[in-house]
Amino acid sequence: MTRQIIVTGDTLAPFGGEVIEGSEMDNIDGRKIARKSDRVYCAEHGVNPIAEGDDSTLVDDRPVALEGHRASCGCTLVSRQQTLSVA
Repeated sequence: MTRQIIVTGDTLAPFGGEVIEGSEMDNIDGRKIARKSDRVYCAEHGVNPIAEGDDSTLVDDRPVALEGHRASCGCTLVSRQQTLSVA
């Protein structure tokens, strides 16, 4: 099963919001790649860090956030990009 890489501007479910922080060095189509501990804005819970990441895929020595991972508030990350995924 492949999962899309999360980037800035991707959304949160179920309350809405978006990924607001990512790598300064790596991007997909100009949008920063999000990693574990980068910040999201949740419409229900405010600003929170991404709580999960894929330990086998690192950017700037930090695990990359993938679709389905969660923020510390419990919301799920939802990818809008279809360019890159991780198996």
